[in-house]
This record gives sequence, structure tokens and C-alpha cells, in this order.
Amino acid sequence: MKKPVRLLSSTLALTLFLTACSEESGEESGSDTAEEQTNEQTSEEESTADTEEQTEENNESADDEAASGSENDETTEEQQPEDASNTEEASNGNSSEDSESTDEEASADAQSDSDAEDTNATVTNIVDGDTIDVDYEGGEERIRLILVDTPETKHPQMDVQPFGPEATEFTTSVLEGEDVRLELGVEERDYYGRLLAYVFVDGENFNQQLIEEGLARVAVYPPNTEYLDEFEAAEEEARSAGIGIWSLEDYVTDDGYEEQDDESQDSPGESGSSDSGESSEDVYYENCDAARDAGADPVREDDPGYGGHLDRDGDGVGCET
Repeated sequence: MKKPVRLLSSTLALTLFLTACSEESGEESGSDTAEEQTNEQTSEEESTADTEEQTEENNESADDEAASGSENDETTEEQQPEDASNTEEASNGNSSEDSESTDEEASADAQSDSDAEDTNATVTNIVDGDTIDVDYEGGEERIRLILVDTPETKHPQMDVQPFGPEATEFTTSVLEGEDVRLELGVEERDYYGRLLAYVFVDGENFNQQLIEEGLARVAVYPPNTEYLDEFEAAEEEARSAGIGIWSLEDYVTDDGYEEQDDESQDSPGESGSSDSGESSEDVYYENCDAARDAGADPVREDDPGYGGHLDRDGDGVGCET
């Protein structure tokens, strides 16, 4: 009967041992599980912390970018007024320069017009169509108009030529007593001591007006040829229109004017007869040689043909020697 009790005790001991082992194993397992859960929770907390830190960093970066963008916007806004100001200044500068350029051009044009109207001489006497006397630079000068030749009216060796009186009358009507501007030629004086000039009255070239009226031909004596092209164009128009000197066939030559018979000179509108108002007393000597050729030297102040150009010393007697 004792063997079964021992066997039962052994069985009970084994059972208790296994139970104890199971409980210990469960504790260890539970401990491991708890530790694993703790570790996992710690890992999750660390991951959450990392995520929050990353989020904060991202937010800080976004804030920095926003701040940077704001600064850039402020800089842009500051630059834009400056750029606009610079653009406006540049525009104003260009407008100012354009305005100044326009003002300068207008001033130059006004100056040119003013120069054209400036006067430097006063006409005191009309000798004939292309020769006048003027008060110039404090003294009296005889002026021979450049590039024009009108028919003669007072030549000592020629009769009065057709349209000569008309030319003289036209010159008298336009220039007598007028303030004019003399533009001297490159060669200022001719063989006889006369000043060679273009005469401007009210800004108009009177030399050219004579040609346009058909009262003068173009006569070229280099180097005084400044307005030659304009004068030749005016001469061609007068010739084509057949006015004045161009109304007489073969009258105008390269050297001057051909003699006309009485029938031609008596034609309407032509001169050369006593109706012109010129008397035999109206005599003009271009120089002392002409006076000597006419046997008129010496020429005294009251003699026909006397002029200051013959009396250089002003003693009232010209061509004394």
C-alpha cells in the first residue's frame, strides 16, 4: 500500500514542478512581452518626437521661406518705385533732350531768319539796274551786283539799250532808301574798285529778282558763283516765258546785248528813245579810262558823269591825272 502513495507524491511533485515552471515561464514571457511592448512604445514615442521635430523644422523652414518671400516682395516693391522713378527720369531726360534739341533747332532757324533780315548798309543812290551806291561801314561805297548784267543806260560809248531804263526803274522802286544786307563775294572788288555783292532786301536776294523779272541776264565772273544754280534756273524760266529782255529775238548774247534797230527799240514796252526820261546829261563813267576815252577828264563835281568813284581823294575833281 505504501508504493502507490509514493507514486502519487511523485506525480504531485511533478505536477507542482511543471506548474511552477509554467508560471515562471509565463512570468518571463509576460515580462518579455511587457518589455517588448515598452520598447515598441518607446520607439513609437521617439518616432512621434522625430516626426514632431521634423514638422517643426518644416514649419520653421516654411516660416523662413515666407519671411524671405516677404523680404523679397518688400525689396521688389522698393525696387519697382525706383525702377519706375528711373524710367520716369529717363523718359523725362529723353523728353528734355528732345525738347532742348527742338528748341535749339527752332533757335537756329530763328537765327537763320534773323541773319537773313539783318541789314548792314543803306542804299543812297541808284546808278542803273545793276549798280547802286550805299552807306556801308561808315562810308559810301559803289556796289556792283554779282552774277547779273542789266542793259546799259549810261554807258559813255553806247546808246541806251532796250529794257535798261526798266531795269533801273525796278531797282529804284525796290532798293532806293532801303536798309539792305550786303553779302560780299569771294572776290570783294572789281577792276574799278567797286564792291561786288549780293544785295538782300527783306530777306530776298535782289540780284535774283532782276533775273526773274526778265531785266537781267546771268553774267558769270569766277570765283563769285555762290548762287549760280538758282540764278540760272530763274533765267531759264524768264527765257521760257519770253519776258523782258527775252522778248527780243537775238538780243541777249553771252557777251551782253546786241544793238537793236530803231523799229525794235520803238516797240511797245521797250526803251531807248527820249520817252525813257533820260537826257544827254545823264552820263556815267565806270572809271577814269572811260572818262578819258570820252575826252571828259578831268571830271569836276558839277560835270556830267562825276562820281565819288572817280574822285578818290575827295577834292571835287576826278581823274586828275
